Amino acid sequence: MIKLLLCAALMALCSGVGYLLAGKYKQRKKFFYELDLFNARMINEVSYTKMPLSAVIEKYPFSGDFGKLLEEKKKNGSVTGDFEIAYLSGDEKNFVRDYFLMVGRSDSGSQREYLNSARAETEKLRAESEKEYKRRFNLYVRLGFLFGLILAVLLA
Repeated sequence: MIKLLLCAALMALCSGVGYLLAGKYKQRKKFFYELDLFNARMINEVSYTKMPLSAVIEKYPFSGDFGKLLEEKKKNGSVTGDFEIAYLSGDEKNFVRDYFLMVGRSDSGSQREYLNSARAETEKLRAESEKEYKRRFNLYVRLGFLFGLILAVLLA
């Protein structure tokens, strides 16, 4: 009886480890979802209300790493090139850094043009991150469960 409980706990633990390992894909998906949402909101704000960037940041709260980048942009006027987001690749970091360098820097017509041109890239990054999350999340959880099952069989 104790062996069965131990085996069940081991399988649950290994599944949990798989879930935690897949967490970076979830964070990446959330980051690019918020970037795409911010870009769409900025397009609307620049086109219709012409609010300054700091007012837009205050109006729409964001969380996580994207929220931290927005707060840094609001506080310092730019995002440093050495921000540490482990789940972003080098090209993605460059795109995010360049995006934040351009946002809020010029007149509304230029901003609208830039944000519309960046829309395709943000939508592509969001779609890719969602696809990667769906593919990898189930894989990691299942591998964790199978690893726990193998250990349970070896212990029994």
